[in-house]
Amino acid sequence: MKELRFPNAKKGISKIFTSEILQLLVLLATGITAILYAVSVGASKGGNEAGAAASGIGLIAAASIAGVLGIIALVLMIVGTVQASKDEPSFKAIIYLTVFNIIVAVIASVFSNNAFFSSFSTAISDLVSFVCSLLVVLGVANIAVQLNNTQLVAKCGKIFKILLCIGILSLLTRFFSIFIASTAAQVIVITLTAISLVLGIAQYIIYLSMLSSAKKMLSDQ
Repeated sequence: MKELRFPNAKKGISKIFTSEILQLLVLLATGITAILYAVSVGASKGGNEAGAAASGIGLIAAASIAGVLGIIALVLMIVGTVQASKDEPSFKAIIYLTVFNIIVAVIASVFSNNAFFSSFSTAISDLVSFVCSLLVVLGVANIAVQLNNTQLVAKCGKIFKILLCIGILSLLTRFFSIFIASTAAQVIVITLTAISLVLGIAQYIIYLSMLSSAKKMLSDQ
């Protein structure tokens, strides 16, 4: 039986892939939570107490699902990254950045009543997550180079560029929303957010496709 060159990366990337799928479900659950919150507020203002109560129950359920899936995704991401880092050094930095993100999240929860600090910490968290995604792409690309998988190397190059575009748009959105409160800035924020959302969906599809290709490559090596 042929010995695998990257056995730890194979296990780790598989867990990272699962983590990203769960993160996508968290995103959907969070969106449903926002919609149900708006429906609940609207029903309450309209005097529809039964509708408000039903929406409130759905909101709590969706938020709970998002929370549980988010925790599972985080654990899988950490475990998978630790495993992959044993075969590819690019993954090591992700471990420290993920721990840093957890610390930021804890601090943000302590100062949750401070709108500016809450927004700023969210921006920092998004930036760190963005860098982690880039490092995952680089890690997969490095392994693909060593296994002479030119097709996956090219795919990693494309998604790296897409991630950069999304990261820059997200940072611009955060800048305008945190530091500029004018009406014109709000229009810019809405526009950039809409563009980021569209690119984000495309990025998730390509990103998951890349991880799926990486799993197959490591299984077939």
